[in-house]
Amino acid sequence: MLFPYSDAAIGVPEPPGDFESNYRHLKRTINTAIKNGVALDQLNLIPKNFSEKPPKNLSREDLLRLLKLIRRIKSRCESLLEPPVPAQLESDILAKRPEDRLPWETEALDKIETWKEALKNVRAEVRIELNQHLKSKFFHEKRK
Repeated sequence: MLFPYSDAAIGVPEPPGDFESNYRHLKRTINTAIKNGVALDQLNLIPKNFSEKPPKNLSREDLLRLLKLIRRIKSRCESLLEPPVPAQLESDILAKRPEDRLPWETEALDKIETWKEALKNVRAEVRIELNQHLKSKFFHEKRK
Protein backbone atom coordinates (compact mmCIF):
# COMPACT_ATOMS: atom_id res chain seq x y z
CA MET A 1 0.00 0.00 0.00
CA LEU A 2 1.20 3.48 -0.77
CA PHE A 3 0.35 6.84 0.77
CA PRO A 4 1.56 10.16 -0.64
CA TYR A 5 4.89 11.28 0.80
CA SER A 6 3.17 14.33 2.27
CA ASP A 7 -0.54 14.80 2.90
CA ALA A 8 -0.57 18.51 2.05
CA ALA A 9 -2.99 19.56 -0.68
CA ILE A 10 -0.88 22.39 -2.06
CA GLY A 11 2.88 22.46 -1.69
CA VAL A 12 4.69 20.03 0.51
CA PRO A 13 5.54 21.52 3.89
CA GLU A 14 8.37 20.32 6.09
CA PRO A 15 7.13 18.17 8.98
CA PRO A 16 6.59 20.47 12.00
CA GLY A 17 9.38 20.41 14.57
CA ASP A 18 11.84 17.68 15.25
CA PHE A 19 11.20 14.34 16.90
CA GLU A 20 12.15 15.50 20.41
CA SER A 21 9.86 18.55 20.44
CA ASN A 22 6.98 16.57 18.92
CA TYR A 23 7.50 13.80 21.48
CA ARG A 24 7.55 16.25 24.40
CA HIS A 25 4.39 17.97 23.14
CA LEU A 26 2.58 14.66 22.66
CA LYS A 27 3.66 13.41 26.10
CA ARG A 28 2.51 16.66 27.74
CA THR A 29 -0.86 16.45 25.96
CA ILE A 30 -1.43 12.83 26.99
CA ASN A 31 -0.43 13.46 30.61
CA THR A 32 -2.75 16.48 30.83
CA ALA A 33 -5.62 14.43 29.40
CA ILE A 34 -5.01 11.61 31.89
CA LYS A 35 -4.89 14.04 34.84
CA ASN A 36 -8.14 15.69 33.71
CA GLY A 37 -9.87 12.36 33.11
CA VAL A 38 -10.29 12.86 29.36
CA ALA A 39 -10.44 9.70 27.27
CA LEU A 40 -7.47 9.46 24.93
CA ASP A 41 -9.76 8.63 22.01
CA GLN A 42 -11.31 12.10 22.32
CA LEU A 43 -7.93 13.76 21.70
CA ASN A 44 -7.87 12.54 18.08
CA LEU A 45 -4.11 12.04 18.23
CA ILE A 46 -4.16 9.11 15.83
CA PRO A 47 -5.90 9.87 12.54
CA LYS A 48 -8.69 7.46 11.73
CA ASN A 49 -8.11 7.83 7.99
CA PHE A 50 -5.02 9.34 6.33
CA SER A 51 -6.92 10.64 3.31
CA GLU A 52 -10.21 10.25 1.52
CA LYS A 53 -8.69 8.01 -1.12
CA PRO A 54 -7.90 4.43 -0.21
CA PRO A 55 -4.22 3.54 -0.55
CA LYS A 56 -3.23 2.11 -3.91
CA ASN A 57 -1.80 -1.37 -4.26
CA LEU A 58 1.19 -1.04 -6.53
CA SER A 59 1.92 -3.37 -9.39
CA ARG A 60 5.42 -4.50 -10.25
CA GLU A 61 5.54 -1.96 -13.10
CA ASP A 62 4.51 0.86 -10.75
CA LEU A 63 7.25 -0.09 -8.31
CA LEU A 64 9.82 -0.20 -11.12
CA ARG A 65 8.75 3.27 -12.33
CA LEU A 66 8.99 4.60 -8.80
CA LEU A 67 12.41 3.02 -8.31
CA LYS A 68 13.61 4.54 -11.58
CA LEU A 69 12.42 7.98 -10.44
CA ILE A 70 14.17 7.59 -7.08
CA ARG A 71 17.41 6.56 -8.81
CA ARG A 72 17.18 9.60 -11.11
CA ILE A 73 16.67 11.89 -8.11
CA LYS A 74 19.55 10.24 -6.25
CA SER A 75 21.96 10.63 -9.15
CA ARG A 76 20.90 14.26 -9.61
CA CYS A 77 21.34 15.06 -5.90
CA GLU A 78 24.37 12.86 -5.22
CA SER A 79 26.67 15.82 -4.54
CA LEU A 80 24.44 16.96 -1.66
CA LEU A 81 24.41 13.62 0.13
CA GLU A 82 27.77 14.20 1.84
CA PRO A 83 28.35 17.29 3.97
CA PRO A 84 31.29 19.50 2.93
CA VAL A 85 32.82 19.17 6.41
CA PRO A 86 32.68 16.08 8.66
CA ALA A 87 30.23 16.37 11.57
CA GLN A 88 32.96 15.88 14.19
CA LEU A 89 35.01 18.75 12.74
CA GLU A 90 31.91 20.94 12.64
CA SER A 91 31.16 20.27 16.31
CA ASP A 92 34.80 20.97 17.23
CA ILE A 93 34.70 24.30 15.40
CA LEU A 94 31.39 25.25 16.96
CA ALA A 95 32.79 24.47 20.41
CA LYS A 96 35.29 27.30 19.98
CA ARG A 97 34.42 30.91 20.68
CA PRO A 98 33.88 32.86 17.43
CA GLU A 99 36.84 35.17 18.06
CA ASP A 100 39.18 32.16 18.55
CA ARG A 101 38.31 30.54 15.21
CA LEU A 102 40.81 30.42 12.39
CA PRO A 103 39.82 31.88 9.01
CA TRP A 104 39.49 28.43 7.41
CA GLU A 105 37.18 27.35 10.25
CA THR A 106 34.87 30.30 9.59
CA GLU A 107 34.95 29.43 5.90
CA ALA A 108 34.07 25.80 6.73
CA LEU A 109 31.07 26.96 8.79
CA ASP A 110 29.94 29.14 5.87
CA LYS A 111 30.17 26.14 3.54
CA ILE A 112 28.12 24.06 5.98
CA GLU A 113 25.40 26.74 6.14
CA THR A 114 25.30 26.99 2.34
CA TRP A 115 25.10 23.17 2.09
CA LYS A 116 22.26 23.00 4.65
CA GLU A 117 20.28 25.66 2.77
CA ALA A 118 20.79 23.85 -0.55
CA LEU A 119 19.77 20.56 1.09
CA LYS A 120 16.60 22.16 2.46
CA ASN A 121 15.66 23.51 -0.99
CA VAL A 122 16.36 20.20 -2.73
CA ARG A 123 14.41 18.29 -0.09
CA ALA A 124 11.32 20.41 -0.82
CA GLU A 125 11.77 19.95 -4.58
CA VAL A 126 12.11 16.17 -4.21
CA ARG A 127 8.96 15.96 -2.09
CA ILE A 128 7.02 17.89 -4.71
CA GLU A 129 8.44 15.74 -7.52
CA LEU A 130 7.57 12.49 -5.71
CA ASN A 131 4.05 13.69 -4.95
CA GLN A 132 3.50 14.77 -8.55
CA HIS A 133 4.68 11.36 -9.73
CA LEU A 134 2.47 9.50 -7.27
CA LYS A 135 -0.57 11.59 -8.22
CA SER A 136 0.06 11.55 -11.97
CA LYS A 137 -2.43 10.10 -14.44
CA PHE A 138 0.21 7.75 -15.82
CA PHE A 139 0.76 6.27 -12.38
CA HIS A 140 -2.97 5.77 -11.69
CA GLU A 141 -4.22 4.59 -15.04
CA LYS A 142 -5.74 1.14 -15.25
CA ARG A 143 -3.82 -1.28 -17.44
CA LYS A 144 -5.25 -4.37 -19.08
